Amino acid sequence: MILEVAKRELIVRSRTKSFRVITAILLLAAIAIPIAIKVWPASDDLEEISIGLAEGAQVEVAGADLPAVITLFGTDRYDFDFVDLQDAGLPIDDALTDDEVDVVIEPGPTIVWKDSTDLELGFLLDAALQQQASIDKGAELGLDSAEVGSLLRPTPIDVRFVDEPEAGDENASLLALVSLATAFIIPQVFGQLAMTSVVEEKSTGVVEVLLSHISPRTLLTGKVIGIGVLALAQMLIILAGMIAAVLLVNTVDLPDSTWSFIPTFAISLIGGMAVYITLFALLGSLISRQEDAAQVMAPVFIPLMAGYIVGQTAAFGSADSLLAKILTFFPLTTPMLLPVRVARDAISGWEVAVALACLVVGILVLLRVAARLYEFALLHKGTRIGWAEAVAMLRGTA
Repeated sequence: MILEVAKRELIVRSRTKSFRVITAILLLAAIAIPIAIKVWPASDDLEEISIGLAEGAQVEVAGADLPAVITLFGTDRYDFDFVDLQDAGLPIDDALTDDEVDVVIEPGPTIVWKDSTDLELGFLLDAALQQQASIDKGAELGLDSAEVGSLLRPTPIDVRFVDEPEAGDENASLLALVSLATAFIIPQVFGQLAMTSVVEEKSTGVVEVLLSHISPRTLLTGKVIGIGVLALAQMLIILAGMIAAVLLVNTVDLPDSTWSFIPTFAISLIGGMAVYITLFALLGSLISRQEDAAQVMAPVFIPLMAGYIVGQTAAFGSADSLLAKILTFFPLTTPMLLPVRVARDAISGWEVAVALACLVVGILVLLRVAARLYEFALLHKGTRIGWAEAVAMLRGTA
């Protein structure tokens, strides 16, 4: 009977227009994002900067003039326009005040701004002026431009690591973030679908017909399996589209942890959906109207938010913190923290095994507790059942 209930949920929910539309949109997005990253043209627009040169600032030394040096320093960032203020008949202050130029260089050398400093441009101009001053000093010492250039030419600096970084390691945080967002959103979406299903069955009286043929435990288990399979089917469709697009455009350099991450993430996601679909179905049994949903969902969202917040820290910061370790073994947050730490290669094999074991045990205990409360609450109509009353039902004192 469990499989029949699961089949019913799977067929009924998959035929809804909203499910098909959402699946199509997500599939298109999964395919489009890798392709867009590949074909989107890199922005080659340079920022236009007008530099005013005061009288005496534009002096050629040893075959190199100031505009040429400045242009060399900023060739990848700026499109420079040099204005000879003397030829243009523009006083320095007026040129800046009237926005005829962005910055002025005076002999000395001195950089003149209107009212504030552009730090990046200022750093570039300072470096260019230092270079020009070095050329000037070299010329005074009798060095030609080639000799000055050899002195000023940067020396290549090698870099080495004690622990050599793995190929694709820079994408590990992105992989962790994607898994975190998926484990945070998908169980909520399909969990609330389960809650809506329960409320609809209660309000229409369908649940009374179902309970005349099957037990509440069978109904709950079948609902969890059916909606869980539906969620997995949607995820597989989306994942297949994304993998095909990634292989087509070859844009992603995967970290070595990917191959241990994929099975761990798949198992964790299945476990997370089992946990939260069960919890949301239980919430649906406590209310008789969809409008009352917000009043019972707070306890479920607390572990979700805690796992997501700590998971973000683990994805981009320390994935081996004490809090991240603790929440890895807590069944309500394992689906979010475990894949993140595996993606960041910050967890040992035995920790993965223990975390998955805790998740399985947590699911079995949750199904047992939820089924007992489900049995008492499912036929209740009218006002919502409060948490104190629900606990009393579990104890058999209500």
